Amino acid sequence: MNDERSPRDDERSLRDDERSPRLTAMRDALVAEVVSTLAARARRRRRPTRATVAAVVAAFLVGGGLTGGLTAAALPGSDPDTAVQASLGATTRSMVEDVNHGRLLGTPTFRVTHGDTALTLSSRPSGADRVAVAWACLDGSAPTVEVGGRPVEGAACGRRADPESEQIGWALAAAPATGDATVTVSADDADRYGVWVSWARSPQIARPSAQQEAETADGVVTLDEYRTAFNRLLACQAQAGQPMADVPLSWYSDGGWNGEGRGIGPWFLYTTPSDGSEVFDTQCYPREFGAVDAIWQGEHPMPEDPPAAG
Repeated sequence: MNDERSPRDDERSLRDDERSPRLTAMRDALVAEVVSTLAARARRRRRPTRATVAAVVAAFLVGGGLTGGLTAAALPGSDPDTAVQASLGATTRSMVEDVNHGRLLGTPTFRVTHGDTALTLSSRPSGADRVAVAWACLDGSAPTVEVGGRPVEGAACGRRADPESEQIGWALAAAPATGDATVTVSADDADRYGVWVSWARSPQIARPSAQQEAETADGVVTLDEYRTAFNRLLACQAQAGQPMADVPLSWYSDGGWNGEGRGIGPWFLYTTPSDGSEVFDTQCYPREFGAVDAIWQGEHPMPEDPPAAG
């Protein structure tokens, strides 16, 4: 199955199975539902206005809110708090690792409580530079979450009509340079929630190639530079074993796309295999095309909500 990729990205965008045996069984029961919900949201149609890698980094640092169909009753006969713990862990792992290509590290900490609370992550693993935090609003209003005394930038979750279904907020924040990390949660005494925190590592994003740096040094991208950079992207993907089909330039006119140079543009509208997203997002796109693409999009803004390329 292909995900449509073009230079504009919706909000998007770590794989280390260090979960406990107790969480493993619970996660396996929930993860299929979690991943299908998240994948549908994280891999929506891309529209060419913003660089993919910028969106990956923004999503990794910001996080977001999810309202999938996860419920405390997902595992019949299980303790509701344990089900909340499993759903928060599975949700965060999928967003951090599958969607944003980072990695969860160490042993997570979980608590169901109300009012104000604080959780401290110690025993910092090597390479940890982020704190992953997810929270489920179980009863009442959404809490305020801080990491190291700084408010988390992310979506708040609130009360749902279905009392057995939790809304989930999640985010990743910069960890302190050294030592432990403390997550503080502020809420009214009547507001009950679950909170899950873990050490994490940022995705490893490739630096722009010398060719791309030369193409963007003057802050202007020509059509030849745009085409040349995209061809390097294709070559990078092919070398990594994730080839993309040849893509013609496309223009937009009178509500449709064409390859004859009519209307505004042009842009490359392309697809990549869904299982090649990590190579594309963290290596080939930022190395060969991301900065060129960002400047080109600024110089050639795409119409809002164009139709899919035929």
